[in-house]
Amino acid sequence: MIVSRRTASHAFFSSKVETWITDAVADGIADYTGLLRRLPGVYPTELLASLERLAASSAIDPALYATARQEAKPVSPSGAEGRSLLPLPHPLDYEWRFTADASRALLNHAADLTPDGSEVLLFGTPGLAAEALTLPISRRMSLLVEPNSVTDRLVALNRATGSPLAIAFCSGGLPRDSADAVLLDPPWYLDFVRPMLTAAAHACRLGGFVLISLPPDGARPTAATDRQAAITLAKRLGLTLVERQPLSIAYETPFFERNALRAAGIATPPQWRRGDLLVFQRVAAPCLPAPHSHRRRLWAEVVIGRMRLFISMGANADNGDADLVSIVAGDVLPSVSRRDPRRSSANVWTSGNRVFRTNNPQLLLEAAISCAGEAMGSGFQPWLWGTLRGGEAIERVAAELRDLAALEAAEETGAPAETERSAVWRLSTTISSTGSTAIRSG
Repeated sequence: MIVSRRTASHAFFSSKVETWITDAVADGIADYTGLLRRLPGVYPTELLASLERLAASSAIDPALYATARQEAKPVSPSGAEGRSLLPLPHPLDYEWRFTADASRALLNHAADLTPDGSEVLLFGTPGLAAEALTLPISRRMSLLVEPNSVTDRLVALNRATGSPLAIAFCSGGLPRDSADAVLLDPPWYLDFVRPMLTAAAHACRLGGFVLISLPPDGARPTAATDRQAAITLAKRLGLTLVERQPLSIAYETPFFERNALRAAGIATPPQWRRGDLLVFQRVAAPCLPAPHSHRRRLWAEVVIGRMRLFISMGANADNGDADLVSIVAGDVLPSVSRRDPRRSSANVWTSGNRVFRTNNPQLLLEAAISCAGEAMGSGFQPWLWGTLRGGEAIERVAAELRDLAALEAAEETGAPAETERSAVWRLSTTISSTGSTAIRSG
């Protein structure tokens, strides 16, 4: 029954996408980039699948689909849209960052809603915080974050610019009734939206404002109902909706998503993703308690060059080899959706959306720390490992990780890659639940 409902929901959603496309074509938009930017957040794979169906049924000129498919075909790595002072977003953090223009617009909007000298809280928005450090804002700015390499960089940047931001960690407790405006950008899933919106409502003063980005109608089949669920929750939190700006917030396309789409044979124009801005005002006390302040993190993070490597230490190690075992062909997961069933097989994940499995995460972690230490001039000494075999294993895996970091650095900048995947990985077994490279939206 649940499966049939999901199938019916996606069929209805696909019909809506096709209607949006035919309306756009009727208005003279007949290219891939134009359609992607006209439609309300429809994912590139969904757009191309809908164009193919419309062309097959002669609802649109088949030549239009052929042209769009050719335009969407990646030619060569395009490089980053703009180098950030922050470390790369990681797919396991579900982090998409606002464009510089969107960040400035959001900060200005918060300033317009609040008096001089008031407090603005940035909740889980590191890119917005980095932009705030460069702007003259007559507000007290605070940032609520979780500890990771991105936060470490923000702390250093904040210190270098005179500490205009008051940075606090979620594990230290959530603020109460302290902010005149709260800006948050939760991952676009209700189980993230609910606790973050609840925390924002408790942090906001009576009469203050909460600004949140939510997925537009075309992002996935449940986007509209999820947004309504958030609005209903907001009422119980003492918040009333005072403004909605559809498709007003532009996002950078993170490196991991560019890699995922490229693995699926698709290129994307820069800054195609947009979110809806909803502005709430707190008019009453929340009827729901504040959420727990700490979210347990099961992944260890090690930074090797620009690559952020996440290793799940919750996996049961069998003290076997630490080699990286392929999960998907080419190693880059051609999806950014957490609903992809292949995600559950991975216990090693890079910021380029490469996924692997290892039988010895502890030894892999030691090898990663060795690489990170080398970059800082103080690497792990393999001969200090318990056995000669263990030291040799760390040296071998560390070499693989250095090659992997070099490969992703080349992909990120669009430079020719000087490193190929190692023989160890090439000989590994590829496990995949499906042969399709389709990416489901959401």
